Amino acid sequence: MKDDNPIPAQTQRLASLGFMLASVCHEVSNPLAAVSSMLQILQSKRGVTPETLEKGLASIEANIARVVAITKKLGDYSRVGGEPPAPLAIDDAVDTAAALLRYSPSGQDVRLDYRGAPGVKVLARPGELEQVVFNIFLNAAQAMQGMGIIHTEARPNGREVMLSIRDTGPGIAPEHLARVFDPFFTTKQPGEGTGLGLAISYEIVHELGGSISAANDPQGGARFEVRLPT
Repeated sequence: MKDDNPIPAQTQRLASLGFMLASVCHEVSNPLAAVSSMLQILQSKRGVTPETLEKGLASIEANIARVVAITKKLGDYSRVGGEPPAPLAIDDAVDTAAALLRYSPSGQDVRLDYRGAPGVKVLARPGELEQVVFNIFLNAAQAMQGMGIIHTEARPNGREVMLSIRDTGPGIAPEHLARVFDPFFTTKQPGEGTGLGLAISYEIVHELGGSISAANDPQGGARFEVRLPT
């Protein structure tokens, strides 16, 4: 039965932020505690050596950068595009995401194999579709530890386009499959990811009227499928 009073996407997203407060506090408290400890160490010593000072400042800078990254991701998660979706070329979005991956330390040596759909467009907002594809690309590159192949294919199917992205990494642990799109869920080491990239992708795709799923491919590696209306 169709819901006569659907909850707006923005309301759903802001409501979900409330349930993330505990995770946010945990994610932010760790780097802030490290900054506080380092400041106490530097302030308690007289005549701090240049080497100790340099290492201490580098640690402070890295932890502050992590807090900034978390807050930026939260802003992206709660943001709603001000423009209505418009037809955008799927190939252009993949090309842009691929270019962004080249600037990432994890993606410089990853090979991309893309079978495109020239001229095919999907309904999306500028920048959002590229963000979805890049988040999946980056996740794949990190899972493959910077080496491997990302196989990507766009296939029109009636009034939608399916974008399939498969990597040659170790795949997703069965117990993690149901949680890959959960905010702040990550299997990466501390400092290597916020656990919000795929959660943001999920929100963007569903807000555009599409769907996104994750599975382990029979040939090996993880497979993500994004379906968007045309």
